[in-house]
Amino acid sequence: MSVLLEIPDGSPWWLSPDIWTVPGSNPEAAPGMPVAGEQCYLWAHVLNNGTEPVANATVRFFWANPAVGFDRNTATHIGDASVSLQPMEGQDVLCLVPWVPSFLNNGHECVLAEAFHPTLDPLPPGPAFEVPTDRHVAQRNLSVIKLAAGMARFAISFEIHNTARVSRTFALRAKAGATDQLRPLKARLGRAISLKGTGSAKHAGFIAGAQPCAGDEEVNKATESIVVAPGGRGALTLTGELSGDAAMVHVVQEADGAEVGGLSVLVTRAKAANKRARA
Repeated sequence: MSVLLEIPDGSPWWLSPDIWTVPGSNPEAAPGMPVAGEQCYLWAHVLNNGTEPVANATVRFFWANPAVGFDRNTATHIGDASVSLQPMEGQDVLCLVPWVPSFLNNGHECVLAEAFHPTLDPLPPGPAFEVPTDRHVAQRNLSVIKLAAGMARFAISFEIHNTARVSRTFALRAKAGATDQLRPLKARLGRAISLKGTGSAKHAGFIAGAQPCAGDEEVNKATESIVVAPGGRGALTLTGELSGDAAMVHVVQEADGAEVGGLSVLVTRAKAANKRARA
């Protein structure tokens, strides 16, 4: 007999389709991307893959600004919910505490949820989320950049967290993705996100620090050695040029040969104003 709670991961693992947001004051409304300064609600789809029923399991929700490598101490706890599940049953679970994204978070959605029972199916010890290997927790770490007509260059700053008690060296890679990777999430991204059209992110790489303001910074395609102090944070900016209509870039954080964090960036062009229909 066992209780095996799970919130499924995505592909890559930080793009779970089983965590989503509903902007506005009605949690039963249509899903969509959150809007800075306006409240929204979080949901997660929780499974019990075990052979034993569970009553009042805890589902805990978090958010984080654009970052890789954060844990329960550096993410922001939003609220908890509870769920009771029969064996092999799944349910959508609502966090009753609304989340109001900050303007620093505008266009970015990093939300996490974890499901556990303190005695029948507890979390692993320690503050680390361990998303790729821990079935209890899942993450959706997605930034959306909409470029105005005529623009090609994009940039987004993010943090690198070292939650360990010793200094660590991280490798960050900018990896080309495909907009099709968001199709499992499409129904919960909202109408404002279009996956139509193709393109690529040219010259994608990193600039040291946050929020570049000049156009002559040195861009590194891969930053192999970023040393972050114990419990500290570093900063990088992902930049590149959009060719075509839309492109996906994954930022992969590695340490000791393993992936320990990641975020995805969808770069699109803002929709042009509707033209008057021809007679």
